[in-house]
Amino acid sequence: MRIEAVLHRCLAAAVAVLALAAPPARAELLINPAGWRFPNIVTSAKEAIQVSDRTPLIPGKETMTKGYRRANGTFFMTYEIEGKIFGVEIDEDGKPPFDYSIMDTDGDGKFETKIPHVKDNKDRAYVPQWVIDNYFRLHPEVTPGASGHAAPPALKSPAPEAAAPAARGPGKRPPVPLPPRDRPNP
Repeated sequence: MRIEAVLHRCLAAAVAVLALAAPPARAELLINPAGWRFPNIVTSAKEAIQVSDRTPLIPGKETMTKGYRRANGTFFMTYEIEGKIFGVEIDEDGKPPFDYSIMDTDGDGKFETKIPHVKDNKDRAYVPQWVIDNYFRLHPEVTPGASGHAAPPALKSPAPEAAAPAARGPGKRPPVPLPPRDRPNP
């Protein structure tokens, strides 16, 4: 009987050590194939607009973040890249922290994934692959680098104009080149 008691204590100690060594709990992802209800942007007051860097795969600050408040006090933030909204964080009581996020993970326009925000969870909204693919389709001059990080386009100097002064005529100045832009102005 004494050996069983020792084994029982050893087993209990091993379970306790494993529980302490376990990674933090992750939130449960809720899937609704029909999509979770998207907040009405039109009837909400816009409170904030900012740009941020949400993925290392696209150079620079690529994500437009817009904050809105509904008449009932609910605050929500949309996340978009190149006009494609892929995520929304929602705070129903209007006070931090956010209660949950909804995401369009596949680009079909339905926000089918809901991520409840619970204390110490590591799951948060992320930039889905379809948004990254869309960015690179719109910007073929930017390519993903070998490390998985995007490589910005190389700036090329304009070709020398050997015969251009004669073609322009006497006294006419060459056109002033515009500086390169990171992306087109929407």
